[in-house]
Amino acid sequence: MSASPPIPPDIARMTAPLLLGYLWNWALYGVLVVQIYVYSYNFPGDRKLLKLFVYAIFLLETLQTSLSGADLYYWFASGYGNLKHLANPYAASFDIPVIGVVVSLAVQFFFVYRIWVLGKKKCLWLCFIICLCSITDATAAFAGGIYTFVHSMFAKGNILQILALIWVIANMMADILIAGAMLYHLAQRRRDTVGFFNDRALVKIVRLIIETNVMTTSVGIITFFMIVLFPHEIYYICPAAVFGKLYSNTLLVTLNNRILIRDSNDATAADEIKFQTMATVASSNIA
Repeated sequence: MSASPPIPPDIARMTAPLLLGYLWNWALYGVLVVQIYVYSYNFPGDRKLLKLFVYAIFLLETLQTSLSGADLYYWFASGYGNLKHLANPYAASFDIPVIGVVVSLAVQFFFVYRIWVLGKKKCLWLCFIICLCSITDATAAFAGGIYTFVHSMFAKGNILQILALIWVIANMMADILIAGAMLYHLAQRRRDTVGFFNDRALVKIVRLIIETNVMTTSVGIITFFMIVLFPHEIYYICPAAVFGKLYSNTLLVTLNNRILIRDSNDATAADEIKFQTMATVASSNIA
């Protein structure tokens, strides 16, 4: 049995990205569990297909979190102090690029469907472009996962830069197109449909769309620049480890945001009833 290489003084270059990325991954899983509880409690009457989709995403994220726990055990428990263990991706070639990209692809397709419905099924070309960007993004991520699995090492160097360039640009294009299309169609729906929702609800929806898309796009940009600036390091693992969790939480936050919209509409309706009641009382006093 060959001896493990001595631990270098800059070991944190290898351990910190793995540890921090996976800790954030677990933290976001905790947020997702709360979001799932809120969803199941407040929207038991949602369509079965939608509930099946939401719970399937949650099961995928549970599987990903479990595999990431196995990764941490392999790197920092059974392989403590062993550089060969740290250099081996173990299950990370599957749980980060494959499961993460399946979740992001599913969530992006969900928003494409919403755009199609809001656009009254007249924006097929835009939906096709977004789907094409999402599939390109997923293909690059799958290729990175296969490369990592075949070589039993974290992807580095030129091949990683090429795949990362395709992945980040395609992902950002999809997110930007989704955000732009959602904002446009919501504004159109607000103008054309009286009583669809009030201005306060519209502001909340717009703000949510912008915030969630800025977050996922920003993480993608950070991941890309870490790869470009440090092509021979694994710093990119830290932001890449949370990518799937950001999309799953975005999905649940979007669905659960209906609570705030419902409350806003209820408050508006209550104000209208109160105003009408006061007007009735005033008119009766005058009479």
